[in-house]
Amino acid sequence: MNNFKTKYGFFSDDGNEYIITDIQTPKPWVNVISNGDYGLVISQTGGGFSWKTHSELNRLNRWHQDLIQDNWGKYFYFRNNNTGEIWNPLWMPVKTDITNYECRYGFGYAVFKSSFKGIDVTLRVFVPVNDNLEIWNFSVENKTGKKLNLSIISYFEWCLGTSSDFHREFHKAFIETHFEDNILSGTKRLWEIPLGDRGHWNIEYGHFGFITSDQNISEFEVDKEKFIGQYGDLKNPQAIRENKYSNKTSRWLDPVGVVRVDLEINSSAKQDANFYLGIVDHKKDIRELINKYIGKEAIDYALDEVKENWKNILGTLEINTPDDAMNLLVNKWLRYQAISGRLWARTAYYQQSGAFGFRDQLQDSLVYLPINPERTKQQIKLHARHQFEDGTVLHWWHPISDTGLETKMTDDLLWLPFLILEYIKETSDYSILDETEHYYNSKKTDSLLNHCIASIEKVLTRLSTRGLALIGAGDWNDGLSAVGLNMKGESIWLTQFLYYILSNFADLLQDIDKEDLSEKYNQKAAELQEAFNKYAWDGEYYFGATKDSGEKILSSECEEGKVYLNTQTWSVISEIAPKENQLKAMDAVEKYLLKDFGTLLLHPAYSKPDKFIGYLTRYAPGRRENGGTYTHAATWSVWAYSILKENDLAYTCYKKISPIDNGMNPDKYVAEPYVTPGNIEGPDSPLYGMAGWTWYTGSAAWLQKVVVERILGVRAVNQGLLIDPCVPKDWKEYSVRRMFRLNNYNIKFICGGSSNRVDKIIVNGKEQKSNLIEPQCESENEIIVYLK
Repeated sequence: MNNFKTKYGFFSDDGNEYIITDIQTPKPWVNVISNGDYGLVISQTGGGFSWKTHSELNRLNRWHQDLIQDNWGKYFYFRNNNTGEIWNPLWMPVKTDITNYECRYGFGYAVFKSSFKGIDVTLRVFVPVNDNLEIWNFSVENKTGKKLNLSIISYFEWCLGTSSDFHREFHKAFIETHFEDNILSGTKRLWEIPLGDRGHWNIEYGHFGFITSDQNISEFEVDKEKFIGQYGDLKNPQAIRENKYSNKTSRWLDPVGVVRVDLEINSSAKQDANFYLGIVDHKKDIRELINKYIGKEAIDYALDEVKENWKNILGTLEINTPDDAMNLLVNKWLRYQAISGRLWARTAYYQQSGAFGFRDQLQDSLVYLPINPERTKQQIKLHARHQFEDGTVLHWWHPISDTGLETKMTDDLLWLPFLILEYIKETSDYSILDETEHYYNSKKTDSLLNHCIASIEKVLTRLSTRGLALIGAGDWNDGLSAVGLNMKGESIWLTQFLYYILSNFADLLQDIDKEDLSEKYNQKAAELQEAFNKYAWDGEYYFGATKDSGEKILSSECEEGKVYLNTQTWSVISEIAPKENQLKAMDAVEKYLLKDFGTLLLHPAYSKPDKFIGYLTRYAPGRRENGGTYTHAATWSVWAYSILKENDLAYTCYKKISPIDNGMNPDKYVAEPYVTPGNIEGPDSPLYGMAGWTWYTGSAAWLQKVVVERILGVRAVNQGLLIDPCVPKDWKEYSVRRMFRLNNYNIKFICGGSSNRVDKIIVNGKEQKSNLIEPQCESENEIIVYLK
């Protein structure tokens, strides 16, 4: 296998780890580790933060986003008491030179190795599958030739609640610390969330953060001033330098989590020291929790459990193609990113959210369909509970407080029926439509079918006098935040998306014998299509939207922002447009938008802000939605070209946004090569080709979906698995193994090299001419697909 080695790192032979060999990566490269409730972000230098349930509302430690310094985290200092030397095995914050550095990011864990003057340190960091803590397992080997007297000292700043650093002096006044039974803990007498029955900020935090060790804690400190010294710094903390700690807890100080353990290690010997950090509901629970993980055997078992859990999650879908980068992404890293980063943690380095986005995590849950569709179903039900009776929804909401943002974003509503449609294709389980959930603003429960109908009906009330969908405070593109605030501006993309939903939902309604409503939605779709074909064409392609004033934007008539990606791709995806115009629209994508790093969202970028368009125009030209490659939308160009059977263009669009391929030029790309970025700078930027906003992007689930379903051509439909590939013409063979309706399908493709269209299919030894593989009763099914 190609390990895709650069001067900063490479993939392990089995693809299960990314190994960083140079600690000074172009930007912080992180792992997002979560078990679905508790999690942490950790960088290659040890920067990062931890949380329970919500990364903003219930954070263990303070942390500041700094992509230049990466100088906030949970740090462990090592002090050689024989020599007085101080260093960090992960380099920061002392920055003492270390050798033999290696950082291995795996699924659910990180392993660091380094050496300092004959002292080798291996650190394993992970979160157990079912408990709200993280384990820092240090293994120290003494190669100095003499007996080693070593101290390990932790350091982090307690947050305990929200990161309210706009008024630090106020918020730190509520934190109190305790030390007993070898455990340093902290809690708070105030939680900065909109809950409680006696006014503003008048509720207890209700949790305890903690740090402890399986070694005796000989000293501790909770006062930041005493630890670093007034006007001191973390590079040379006073307490470590002078070996002096107060060993007193407090309610009045700037609180830190400092504990010291001491080790005596004979020459050529090894010794472990384990630290446990976490958040619990009751202080009395801490000892019982950590006792489960005392000793090497218990820690090894817990880490093996984490690895096995991820093996099971990732093991239900596997591809083997001539493209090693594609194999790595689809088989492992895209799913890990989408699940650990987006669905579980909902946070990363470039953005700390913690909230659920109505459209965001619904789309992310597409990743579960070939793994465990029940998890997609549970995501659907969760989102249905955040819909109002009138069909509108919260744009996002916070778990814990369950408060969120009511919005005039106009596409959010339709992702609920979209996910229902995808779920039924995968499972043929129409009973999901009868599942009931209450609405957000009432105790009334309703079927998921009626939740979907409420969404569709609401959007049907939001049509312009010309019969096009209204854009409101933004359609899928949040940056078009001011285009239709008066509910007069139109969205061409939302018109296409609504047409897609109406057409496909009408078919579903027909399946369940709701013929009257099916007929209504088919009629509405026809009316929408008529309006679209009358007004949306811009001469060479489709324009993007109109302002409340009626003025076109994202149009050839504009000085800037002349052509828009989404309205071209969705003219194909939705099938709303005549075939001739679909082809012209995608020709325009190739001509104007397909650049070195994928398809741009729009071109040319806006150089001047326009308050009647929104904050998109206020980004620097070429950045993010303003003329950059917005990876989520770029995946849809792969989808559209695949539908048109443009084999080379579909594959090219994929390759240009592949983080592994782009990461082969790491000093230009700068971002982690193992996860997708939210965006890549466009040609109007002097940083053209630089990626950003990694991990926290909806592109991971979508990229997996379009690669497997559209390029490799294995996708679920109600009747079974449809075989419809669009692979490069020079491929000789490839395979897809996936679980479908509880059975395994091992599908081998023999390519013909011409058009690579399906010639014949052999299913369990029997030839069939149809492209559709109907559900099989065998637990293991062998399929050979011959392409011509």
